[in-house]
Amino acid sequence: MKCSVKNNLVIILAFVLCGCSGYFPTEKTSWPINIGEQHTWYPPDETALAQRRANQLWLDNLTHEIEILFINHASISDQEIYLYKSINNVNPQINAMKFDYEQKIESESERKIRMKKNLEMSKLGFISAEAKLKKIMTVKPTITFSVDDYNTAMRYFKDGLLKKSLKTFLNLSKQNPPLFLQDNIQFGMGSIYYRLKKYAMAKNHFQKILDDYARGDKRFISYFMLGLIHNVQGEKSRAIFLLEEALDKNPPKKMTNSIHRLINIINDEPSHAPS
Repeated sequence: MKCSVKNNLVIILAFVLCGCSGYFPTEKTSWPINIGEQHTWYPPDETALAQRRANQLWLDNLTHEIEILFINHASISDQEIYLYKSINNVNPQINAMKFDYEQKIESESERKIRMKKNLEMSKLGFISAEAKLKKIMTVKPTITFSVDDYNTAMRYFKDGLLKKSLKTFLNLSKQNPPLFLQDNIQFGMGSIYYRLKKYAMAKNHFQKILDDYARGDKRFISYFMLGLIHNVQGEKSRAIFLLEEALDKNPPKKMTNSIHRLINIINDEPSHAPS
């Protein structure tokens, strides 16, 4: 009996395995070829390879030059930031000395006033001196120059957003900027007013550079811009006078050539009324 049951189980298991094997698909050994999807590749000839190598060499040289320009620009920026930080370290000492001298000057002035005034005016003199002392002792809020604002103003100027650039430059001029950037800010505002054809305002900024920053690097280009503006306004003689004055101060060769060329253009143009 046990043997019969065992045989029946083996037979049933064999049927189950045969039934399951029927569900597996047969493996494909050949596939149809779609002629439309076939591609033919031909290797490039020596001329094409030479042109590719030349193009790649040109691109490599160009990217190398770009990297050099970037490194030089970054180095200059680092120098400017270092100089700005150095000035910030010195400024507190200068301000302390300035405050000390102002205190001494004010003290001496008050002493002279007290000596000149009679007894009847002593009370009034004391009140006046006290008011002056309070004014001196008033701590003004520190205004910190923003390098980011300066870069923003320059970016606006480069992108032609003149009004935004002008507004930013005006704010910078009130932030006690470092000396080496003050003439740049004045020149930026003058250039914007010139492009907006507000020549009177432009002249004020370029003239300020000549008056207050005569040793800066924007001196000769400011002469050039003033000559340009006076010529546009029909003031040829004034334009020539300023340009010749610039030449007398021995500008760099490139600037000298530009000034001579502008003088020749002004002399060759007929006189015209201010626009």
